[in-house]
Amino acid sequence: MIARRLFTSRSAAGGALINSAAAKPAAAAGRRFESTVKVGESASSVLARPPQLAPKKKRPIGGFRGGVVGFLLGVTTAGAFGFVYLIEEYQKATSLVLSSVDGLEKSSLKVKEYVKKIEAVESDLAKLRANSATTQQVAQLKTDWRKQSDILARDHLELKAHVWEIEQDVDSALGRASSSKKPAAVAKS
Repeated sequence: MIARRLFTSRSAAGGALINSAAAKPAAAAGRRFESTVKVGESASSVLARPPQLAPKKKRPIGGFRGGVVGFLLGVTTAGAFGFVYLIEEYQKATSLVLSSVDGLEKSSLKVKEYVKKIEAVESDLAKLRANSATTQQVAQLKTDWRKQSDILARDHLELKAHVWEIEQDVDSALGRASSSKKPAAVAKS
């Protein structure tokens, strides 16, 4: 019996003998394990009775565990607020980029319209250049016009002189008195 006492110990709750090797896992599981029957109880009464559960002790949350939980809760909350803030800033930046892209598109359309107008004006200018005269051509035209006008004036004076001579011949043939007025072209020649 002495040997048996060395390997067994009494339970605090019921006074039953518990094997010391089995006591540690049973205590860890939260219930008792009885290996022997109490004095005065029969084996059938022990089997018929449901096993009693050991009352669970509420362990107070210690300073370290509370600090870790608080830290994790704070980090999670800060992360969530940071994520929401980043999403809002991303949406603002995206809307700004989209508005600037729209403005750029409008300005590029205006530039395209201006380019088309400039190209139309350049093509009209090229047509005008092809059809217009240069200053040399205008100067040549002036000298030609002056020559032609001089020739025309000379021919006119010669025609007047010829008509005067015919009038003189007609007057002398008819026996009339002729006018003594002589055209300038006749006087020069």
